[in-house]
Amino acid sequence: MDLLPRSEAADRVMRLQQWMRASSVDAVFVLQNADLYYFSGTIQSGLLCIPSEGDPIYLAKKSPARAKQECAWDRIIPLFRMEETPGILQSEGIRRLRRIGLEMDVLPAAFYLRFANLFPGVEWVDASGAIRAIRMVKSPYEIGQIKNAARMLINAWERLPLWIHPGMTEIEALSQMEHDLRLQGHQGIQRTRGFNYEVGYGAFSAGPDACIPTSFPGSTGFIGLYPAISNTGSHHRIEAGEPILVDICGGYGGYVADAARTFAIGSLPSDLQEAHAWTLELNHEIESMLKPGAGCGAICDKAFEKAEHSRYADTFMGIGDNRMRYIGHGVGLELDELPVLASGNNLELEPGMVLAIEPKVFFPNRGGVGIENVYIIEERGFEKITMYREEIILC
Repeated sequence: MDLLPRSEAADRVMRLQQWMRASSVDAVFVLQNADLYYFSGTIQSGLLCIPSEGDPIYLAKKSPARAKQECAWDRIIPLFRMEETPGILQSEGIRRLRRIGLEMDVLPAAFYLRFANLFPGVEWVDASGAIRAIRMVKSPYEIGQIKNAARMLINAWERLPLWIHPGMTEIEALSQMEHDLRLQGHQGIQRTRGFNYEVGYGAFSAGPDACIPTSFPGSTGFIGLYPAISNTGSHHRIEAGEPILVDICGGYGGYVADAARTFAIGSLPSDLQEAHAWTLELNHEIESMLKPGAGCGAICDKAFEKAEHSRYADTFMGIGDNRMRYIGHGVGLELDELPVLASGNNLELEPGMVLAIEPKVFFPNRGGVGIENVYIIEERGFEKITMYREEIILC
């Protein structure tokens, strides 16, 4: 079992504690799975209390035994009811809690109200911004996990032309892709932080399906099997000569690599080939800007400025109300991590950030073309970890 190293957990907690002391926060309660794993190495149901000084305490409801096997910290206390939390923390020496941080961007209101009742007089602070900022810069250990996820995608892309054929449905093709990834050790899910941002392995969108509007905040469209769960493959039969946008995540050790390639059975019309070549040209221009100190908003604005002066001004990054005003996003334990390369974001790139950059162009009723790669920002530039053919891949 690949356990989170104690040194990793200690560094992460130390950085959060630095923010806590600077913000006069006495403790942070962590309950969301991605954050639980990030700071402790386990996702067993319960509450991780990180005090401003000293080691965290894991109050585990299910299962304390497994939490003891996986957790990087020694203090694992069985928790039968949440009402026991104040007494347990006091008995463990964590007293006089005046200001407590919570993951207010994801924590259900019912938990907040429950804590407010259990800890009368406490001031509750939103710690989600600090947590996301800490998670935004990856350690070498995390980068290793994301590289493992990226290798899964490269292997699956390499094999895709061997089995895809005309008449195959999207759901059949996506299932084959998922089968390949799963046998490589894919974790089977992608976590997102955004409320109601549900996603499976990703999109396998052939022809016009890539233009279908979705509720998910991405440019690649899909129709799915039914409205209740709309982000999987559909019964659309793949035809020769239509673009197939394969926008899928690798997943390893909790971490994801989000990338895309354009495939086609036979060949594509010349205007689609030209559009794809344009996205590659734009992608290379974006790559020239990927370095520490570059502004996230400035990179996005540059990409959209180029699009606005091209024939793709109205179909770059989506069509109609499915258009997105961003060009990339962070990836890690969640698919939608910081930073977001969006207009107006003044955040600057720094070493250790991991980004998915995804310029794409769409053609109404015909489909989409483009690319998505994963980049690690380094001291002098970047490393691209999804190193695979970028031209349209003909099957």
